[in-house]
Amino acid sequence: MHVNKKRTLGSFNRKLLIPLILFVLIQLIVSFGVFSRPEMNIYDAWFRLKGQHIPGDQVVVVAIDEASINKIGPLAWPRSVHAKLLEKLQEAKVVGFDMVFDSPSNAAEDQAFAAAINRHGKVVMAGSFAYKKDEHGNVEQRLLLPHQDFMSAGLAGLGFANTPTDPDQVIRRVTLVDVNTFDIPFPSFGLAVALVAQGIDPRDIKLANDQLKVGKNTIPIDDSNLALLNFWGPRGAFTTISYADVLEGKVPATFFKDKFVLVGDTTAMGHDEWPTPFTTTNMVLSGSLPTPGVEIHASTVNSFITGSWFRQIPQFVNIIFVLLAGLTTSFLVSGRGPWKGLLGTLFLVAVAVAVVFLSWQAHWWVNLAAPIVIIFLTYAVTTATDFVQAEMARRKTKAMFSRYLSPDVVNELMQSPDQVSLGGKRQELTIMFCDIRGFTAYSEGKAPEEVVSRLNEYLTAITHIIFRHGGMLDKYLGDGLMAIFGAPVFYEDHIERAIRASVEIQAAISKLNEKWAAQGAQALNVGVGINSGSVLVGNVGSPERMDYTVIGEDVNLASRVEGLTKNFGTLIVISERSVQKLPDTCELKSTLEFLGHAEVKGFTHPIGVFTVVDQ
Repeated sequence: MHVNKKRTLGSFNRKLLIPLILFVLIQLIVSFGVFSRPEMNIYDAWFRLKGQHIPGDQVVVVAIDEASINKIGPLAWPRSVHAKLLEKLQEAKVVGFDMVFDSPSNAAEDQAFAAAINRHGKVVMAGSFAYKKDEHGNVEQRLLLPHQDFMSAGLAGLGFANTPTDPDQVIRRVTLVDVNTFDIPFPSFGLAVALVAQGIDPRDIKLANDQLKVGKNTIPIDDSNLALLNFWGPRGAFTTISYADVLEGKVPATFFKDKFVLVGDTTAMGHDEWPTPFTTTNMVLSGSLPTPGVEIHASTVNSFITGSWFRQIPQFVNIIFVLLAGLTTSFLVSGRGPWKGLLGTLFLVAVAVAVVFLSWQAHWWVNLAAPIVIIFLTYAVTTATDFVQAEMARRKTKAMFSRYLSPDVVNELMQSPDQVSLGGKRQELTIMFCDIRGFTAYSEGKAPEEVVSRLNEYLTAITHIIFRHGGMLDKYLGDGLMAIFGAPVFYEDHIERAIRASVEIQAAISKLNEKWAAQGAQALNVGVGINSGSVLVGNVGSPERMDYTVIGEDVNLASRVEGLTKNFGTLIVISERSVQKLPDTCELKSTLEFLGHAEVKGFTHPIGVFTVVDQ
């Protein structure tokens, strides 16, 4: 039992060691950013899997589209046109212009637009950060503001329109505040629109650890003040109305009552289109074209008013997830073979995907690429290790049993080598002992070389017979041997096999005696004892050196039965325990003769014995 515990402990340690090593390797790869792109692609896939859904009716986009340009004329339009638009949007809760009016135009036009801004009272304009190097080569950030005429015309809000992209040029996050330009956090364009609509003073914006507090609202952000947007669909997800249709009165003014209206360029000529999670590479088939910047700002506004921001799970949770994925895979697939292990691996992958997707639906971004990689790597390494260890065990078992069994039986045993384990199990089988009668007297006065040569010839002959009948040579005992029938490969007819082998042994010894007599050598007689019963069979010893053998009362009885061949004057003695277990239909029963009962050392009651009379 102690050795079994040691082996179990070794297997347990291996199940821990493999995923731990792979975990360290995966985390090293993660630290180099190798999984960043796959993680972003998986994150995008969740949006596409969920599909487009209605963002509500609070946010409306008034698009400067191609139809409007065809009707109104090429850009840039006279600013009185925007003034007329504001007249149509008087009932809107807020109007945000996603355009930077940083330079003056015709004075009358600017004055008309400024007056319209003042009359509306809820207009937000966009600024833009520009970057250039100063005379010392340092990058300088400069904010382009709307023209002073508009700034002093009762502009309700101002925000920067710059939107950062991730390394793959996809917009997933927005910078909500800038803290480098002014003494207080300066809002982005989308945030400024939301502030004006809800009457929140920009001075109420507070940065606190990983949160941005805006009035009573709390927005999750990262160290760079970036917030993960919620996207409701690809281009056109928000209600979009052509600029010209609004001017022409095709949309009633009441439609815009209490709406968040964003005005912006949606044409390709505006060069303000960006990939989002819904944008796919095969745009022809999917139709998921890049999204205009004004719609991205609309997503910012809608994320704010619905509180539906996404957030990344803390990094330590991702690390624990990877570790658990590796450990669970190791314990699930170890020792189960490649196909069952693969099914277990695919099951774990499905579980990991489900966990991450459900987390995403709860607006948590949990990494998946690294856990998937460690699951498959752990499966591959564990399966390969199991194969190597199984092959080593198979070869070790084959080498050990090749000395005791025929090649055919060894090959049969190799098909299920697991049955050969350290320790043992109870099993019904038959034990045979063979011994040369008078061998001590025979060997007196003879050269050792002659004695060994004759002994080898005798042992070789009966070993082949035992192998031929499916028996296993347990050990040589000087001038005798011990054999087992029914293990390690079990045969239902193990008793019959042993009896037939004993008969053939006597026939083989007779032929050898004829040969030896012709050479002038003394004849030898071999006594054979057979007994059957339940014994403990298996490997006994240490993991470094084991012997496959049997232990039990019936082994001792078999040895004693062989000694009774002298008492009854016969060469084959079979115990009643073996005979009683022979099936009634067995033909061998008719060849057996009851010899009587005999006192056997170590046994309380006499033992009935038989012999074979028809040889």
